[in-house]
Amino acid sequence: MADGGAGGATATSTSPRGVSTRDALLDRAAEVTCGPGWSTITMAKLADSAGVSRQTVYNEFGSKSGLAEALVMRELRRFLAVVEAELASGDDVVDAIRRTTVAVLRLAADNPLLHAVLSASHGAGNDLLPLLTSHSAGLIDTASTVVAEHLERFALGLPEEQVAASIDGIVRLVLSHVMQPGGTPTETADQVAWLVSRVLAD
Repeated sequence: MADGGAGGATATSTSPRGVSTRDALLDRAAEVTCGPGWSTITMAKLADSAGVSRQTVYNEFGSKSGLAEALVMRELRRFLAVVEAELASGDDVVDAIRRTTVAVLRLAADNPLLHAVLSASHGAGNDLLPLLTSHSAGLIDTASTVVAEHLERFALGLPEEQVAASIDGIVRLVLSHVMQPGGTPTETADQVAWLVSRVLAD
């Protein structure tokens, strides 16, 4: 799934503050999403609020759908950076996944954009959630690939297909708690770690 969506730009200018035009537009779109709501955003309004031309916005994202996809993928990269940092340390796979789950769920709990997206399910007039769920397969595949790459350093002693199925299930479980928390990050991480100990560490 390309970061820029349909019609994304091939080059991005940089503002005097050292922030790329693309990131500045995404920052502004995130601010509006967390405030008045995603449904209030138009490409023209975004251009005006960011002090750029409407054509610049279209050059960067192609469409509002492309803008939405870019927002989602940027947040995904932030979550994956946390995943990579946690899985890169330690020599126990159960503890590594426990720590990773805690870090991911804490980040989710403190993420205002994620809260704004999820508020769509409570009548907030926000149509980002359907886009997020429609791209869920791609999000799960991307996250699973990152987790699998980092788990290669552990001697799991299991067939490749069993490891892949286990990772897919773990990613889906953690994402379900990101979308709808079922307890504190620590409580949920302990439950995930218990499952991991049964499927990956036996």
